[in-house]
Amino acid sequence: MTIRSDITVDWSQSPRIIEVAAPSTSLIVQDLYDTLRSLADDPAAMDDDEIVDAGGKEYLDATRNVVITVMLKNAKVKFEDRVAWITCTITGNLVALDANEQPMSPIEPAAYVAIDRALDSSGAVMNLATMETALAFIKQIEQGRWKIDPVTKQMTFFCIDKITPMITFNLKNASGNPTTTDVFERIPV
Repeated sequence: MTIRSDITVDWSQSPRIIEVAAPSTSLIVQDLYDTLRSLADDPAAMDDDEIVDAGGKEYLDATRNVVITVMLKNAKVKFEDRVAWITCTITGNLVALDANEQPMSPIEPAAYVAIDRALDSSGAVMNLATMETALAFIKQIEQGRWKIDPVTKQMTFFCIDKITPMITFNLKNASGNPTTTDVFERIPV
């Protein structure tokens, strides 16, 4: 759980303005959710309507969960005004409803701020264990030895120990014939 100290809420406005103070230029929706939940617990905000809700992270299978979507309730995110153009990034799914529960933009414009939104459109995210396994595999290949055998016309990727084979590919030219020159495709063995 990340509670950000650079996020404040103007509870008196409608819609309420959630400001990300300069010099911050990025916001992850999970951090926004955690921070807003914490700010809503403050005695000054206890009489105010709920400001945030979220859905997602439901279990799909052993390796995937649904992505999180954060819904602002009568609130918008604003990066603090700047004096020169800057691009700020919001990562994750962020939506908003106005005071009448109608969809509205979750972004409040700010002077000299362009917003780049990195949405999660896949519908599912890999769990951390699966991602760590994939990264470990990539690290083995990138730091290990690569060898092309001119006799078998195969390329083998070895572990970091440079001895243990990880994966082997048949090498083919554009006509589909085995080759070690003018390789057009590689096919796992």
